Amino acid sequence: MGEAKRRQNRFRVDFIDRGFAPQTLPNPHYPQGMDVDLTNNAPIQSCKLMLPYPAPRCGMLVINCLQCGCRSVVPTAGRRDDPRSARIPCKPQEVEEV
Repeated sequence: MGEAKRRQNRFRVDFIDRGFAPQTLPNPHYPQGMDVDLTNNAPIQSCKLMLPYPAPRCGMLVINCLQCGCRSVVPTAGRRDDPRSARIPCKPQEVEEV
């Protein structure tokens, strides 16, 4: 199994439906979706994962890292400019003293 596939299995992504369809047109600058960087381009340890694209309608994707416990939320609008991938920071692990 490749590293990207192995990394994808580290996450649980849940869609929370807001219960309504998009009310505005999609952003024409992102006809193939957008890549979201939740680290703000900081030089820190992070993971990138593919998101379910496009979202069924307005809502949010809750991303849970099953390895480090980091939780992130990405809004969706059910349009072609929805996020297609996310780069999320890794939560620092506490080191046990021996």
